[in-house]
Amino acid sequence: MSRVVIYTGLLWILITSLQTRAWAQEAGEERLYFEQYIQDVLAHHPLSAKARLNAQKAAATVRAARGNFDPVVGADFSQKHYDDKIYYRKLASGLRIPTVAGFDLVAGYEKNSGYNLNPENYIAGDDGLWNAGIELNVLQGLLMDEGRTALKQAKAYAAIAEQDQVLQTNDLYFSAAEAYFYWANSHQSLEIVQESVELAENYFENTKTAYLNGEKTAMDTLEAFTVWQDRQNLLQSAQSSYVATVRNLENFLWDQDGNAYLQGRDPEQLETLREAAGVPEFPIDSVEQHPMLQKSRLDLSALEAERRMKQEKLLPKLKLKYMPLLTPDGEGLPGYNENDYKWGFSFSFPLLLRGERGNLQLSKIKIQEKQLELENKSLGLRNKVLNSQAQIGLLANQVANQRQNVEGYERLLWAESEKFNYGESSVFLLNKRQEKFLEGQLKLIDLITKWQLEKLKYGYFSNTLDIPEATQ
Repeated sequence: MSRVVIYTGLLWILITSLQTRAWAQEAGEERLYFEQYIQDVLAHHPLSAKARLNAQKAAATVRAARGNFDPVVGADFSQKHYDDKIYYRKLASGLRIPTVAGFDLVAGYEKNSGYNLNPENYIAGDDGLWNAGIELNVLQGLLMDEGRTALKQAKAYAAIAEQDQVLQTNDLYFSAAEAYFYWANSHQSLEIVQESVELAENYFENTKTAYLNGEKTAMDTLEAFTVWQDRQNLLQSAQSSYVATVRNLENFLWDQDGNAYLQGRDPEQLETLREAAGVPEFPIDSVEQHPMLQKSRLDLSALEAERRMKQEKLLPKLKLKYMPLLTPDGEGLPGYNENDYKWGFSFSFPLLLRGERGNLQLSKIKIQEKQLELENKSLGLRNKVLNSQAQIGLLANQVANQRQNVEGYERLLWAESEKFNYGESSVFLLNKRQEKFLEGQLKLIDLITKWQLEKLKYGYFSNTLDIPEATQ
């Protein structure tokens, strides 16, 4: 067997390897496409279901705060019976309706009797006494009170829960996409290394045959065997990396029954995952609407409501009460008389206000801290977006240059093989050309992966991720 035939066959294997892999993939290999993969992650992953719970959490938070304005009904009955006499029998019932306007509507019914009834509780007639009126905080609590503060904060926390849902979905999308890119990287790298192992094995077998025919030296055979061993070691490393990325990917592969379902499918090619668009423009509006910044602004709203409540605490407490007394008429229905009423007020005011002023100062400090945190987050996001813009452009250029390098390494390998066939080269140089071509292919895959990941980071930081709606 002449060495021209041997190396012509090896060169043909090398040149057609990439085309053969592409034809095999087009011939019916089942693929796990990126878009379908993301849809399944958003539909079935537990973290996606957890994110959707934020909507229920938001509704429950607001509902709980509205409970401060629920009407309250109550009754009190007491009776004393001693020495065969009813000393007193007292019944008092009432209804209180808090309002978001800062006053309470109150109504009640009293019916008292007995030989030793306190004169204050005496009610003429047997039909009892009705009352209805209003209780109003004139100073502290007129503009803001605990109930209204809790409701404002609950609405802010509900909006925060919605932003948490967006953030959690974005984080899940980012992690799932990152896992898919690394899986595609390891899969393509493994295919390239497997082809290099097959080529090295064929090269060794043909060199050994040429040695037995007296056409090659023992050193040539040893070198071919060493190259084959090196490729096998590289294959084991690639297989280890592939297994690790598959296991990582299966963390996101959940079907309706909670099971992973990769089942030997292959990923898309890294180059086809996203269009090779140019460097994106700086999306200032999208960055400002980032859920991370929105959460900080909503936190500020909640803190501002707390500050207003603490500000109210500096005012004296003055509550006015006025309740007309409705005496039942002859038919038992309550009747109004402008001369029958109860009224009063309560007043209190701490002389030093040390607790109130200290709490107000702490509230203002919390707001300042949150504002500084918001400014820092905003600046950090802007810089991350600008950095991603620069990196995307640089990586795109590197990918283009590396593609040219791989094409150049392939041509150099072909030329070196031709020279070797005519006795103008050596086994050492031919192996070096093959090694550089293999390294160039693997480096190209790594650069494409970095480029795709940088575009993913850009979408995350700039709030421009195109996340599909989850289909249940």
